[in-house]
Amino acid sequence: MLETEKLYTAEQTRALDYCAIHDYKIPGITLMSRAATAAFRALLDTWPDPECIQVLCGTGNNGGDGFLVADLAHKRGIPVTVLQIGDPQKIGGDALLAREQALANG
Repeated sequence: MLETEKLYTAEQTRALDYCAIHDYKIPGITLMSRAATAAFRALLDTWPDPECIQVLCGTGNNGGDGFLVADLAHKRGIPVTVLQIGDPQKIGGDALLAREQALANG
């Protein structure tokens, strides 16, 4: 298993996101897309040629990241299964945009 080290607390991460969105006018979906791209690259660094991937997506922004990771894998031709955890009616904001994008792309 990979060892990880926290760089920021959840509270600090929320504050950084708030600053990026409100002070620097970076859309939340852009931040989410960047996070998904970084996560997908890390996945490929660890498993360079996956036969398939499964992504678990909750109803919050991390779930939105997951939908975008799944979308990136699909665009690369990697078979993807997305498992939605929680009530899809509770997905909102940028996570909903990410889910809709992933569904629209297959």
